Amino acid sequence: MGFEETVRDVLTVAEAIGGIYTYEDTGRNGINRTVTPAAFNSAGLILPTILIKKRGSTSIPPLVGAGVSSARTIIEVWFYDRENYLAIDVMRESVFGQLHESQIDGAFQVLWNFDVRDERDETIDAQVERSDFWIFHKKGS
Repeated sequence: MGFEETVRDVLTVAEAIGGIYTYEDTGRNGINRTVTPAAFNSAGLILPTILIKKRGSTSIPPLVGAGVSSARTIIEVWFYDRENYLAIDVMRESVFGQLHESQIDGAFQVLWNFDVRDERDETIDAQVERSDFWIFHKKGS
């Protein structure tokens, strides 16, 4: 299991009524009415939804005390909603509280890196925000 799936499995976000998906679930087209129909209501409008994507890994100096070659992988957590940013704020805070300074399977530690706020995806008529998290892990994991 990759870090995307591991992160999805540890998250409990009641506000994400449209679901929590990974890149493997959606493919390169991301959240859309064809591949992720549960992310939309009966009128075809996006529900509060989360998409988790993994960026590449980068080698880093060994972590103090770990004694192994280390790497850092960036996980992007995308938040979607149609109406406003209130549901996105609640989902983002929930994910931050569950991931920042946590340990997940296969990793030493997860740390929040930054947020991209107040964006819009015109293709699905959605407000969008993104949180990036660093996952520190053994190189090759």
